[in-house]
Amino acid sequence: MQIKILTIICLIMFPFFAWSQADKICGFYYVIEPDTKEESQIEIFKNSNGTYSGKIVWLKNPTDKNGKVKCDIKNPDVYWRTHSPIGMMILKDFVYDADDMEWDSGTVYNPGNGKTYKCKLTFSKHNQLKVRGYIGIPALGQTEYWTKESNSRAK
Repeated sequence: MQIKILTIICLIMFPFFAWSQADKICGFYYVIEPDTKEESQIEIFKNSNGTYSGKIVWLKNPTDKNGKVKCDIKNPDVYWRTHSPIGMMILKDFVYDADDMEWDSGTVYNPGNGKTYKCKLTFSKHNQLKVRGYIGIPALGQTEYWTKESNSRAK
């Protein structure tokens, strides 16, 4: 009898545990771009349809050496070629996979080259997000590690 009760409790609680694990990704992440060493902060949030996305909320150096706002000149969207990338969505449409404990089926945009890639997100440590962008299969890609922070750096 006690085993049945325990089993029922576990079955009832599992969806709540999976939900909390899925939302663990929400928050602010400090990013250092490997090629350019540019520093930024990305906010990851849950969309109304249950997917997860992320946008740039802070840049350490939002202007170039002449004081001109840095723009994403390689972006396929003409708007971002003439505006600050703050507010730009770079992660889109991620779905939490409870079996693999990862967020997949989404894309990541790389402002360095103006291209969008398939992407998987997993935690490699408690506060370190592994971001794997790839073409075709994950083995053909590049990994970055983003550090989760408790607060926004935006002023």
